[in-house]
Amino acid sequence: METLKIRSSHGIAKAAGVTLCLAGVIVIAFYTGPAIHPLNHHRLFHDSSSQAKVNSKGTWIKGTFLLLFANTTWSLWLVMQGVILKEYPCKILLTTLQCVFSAPQSFVAAIAFERDFSKWKMGFDARLLGVVYCGLCNAGLAWYLQAWCVQKKGPVFVAMSNPLTIVFTIFSALLILGETVHLGSVIGGILTIAGLYCVLWGKNKEHKILYSTNEISKMQNVEQDVVVPIDESVTSNIALQKQ
Repeated sequence: METLKIRSSHGIAKAAGVTLCLAGVIVIAFYTGPAIHPLNHHRLFHDSSSQAKVNSKGTWIKGTFLLLFANTTWSLWLVMQGVILKEYPCKILLTTLQCVFSAPQSFVAAIAFERDFSKWKMGFDARLLGVVYCGLCNAGLAWYLQAWCVQKKGPVFVAMSNPLTIVFTIFSALLILGETVHLGSVIGGILTIAGLYCVLWGKNKEHKILYSTNEISKMQNVEQDVVVPIDESVTSNIALQKQ
């Protein structure tokens, strides 16, 4: 669905943008770097056991590759979503079907990873707030807005914007949650933003070139289709004069 003219400036920009995004993910996965102390020292959620698990190098790399796999499969779904919206442009129904089919899949995954049903109990705490937020904002509003954006701009725009969630998570953890962030995460986030900008700049320039080319071809077709009316009396007088 996406063309790449490597000899043009917009093609080079798109290729460089994808490379920078991949480089950002690799830096986040393999380079930790020195710790950056949070600006907010009052942590909202404190769990020393989970923090120790996250700080494990193997868990960090495994989680990064799982996130990369999730983004890849989500990008493939966005491509399929673009094809579906061309045939049936009903974004609300598509979002509803996503929720209906993802709910049993999420239930099966939750049963496989968490078999202690005592942890499934919900109370009036941050866990309930997280479930409500994911249900309303993430599964409802966000999916609908993504479908709208796919219909307007195409799946590439949404797929390239998806890795920004990693960057937003890093800075939210630093500024709001009061968690320690390492230099590798910051460098990876900067590379991801730079890659996204390159891809969007290349697509914008490519769109302008295609638009100008289409306008020129339309003008040429109009000029070819113009028929100049000729008065029949004038042609008959010319024929009499020749005789």
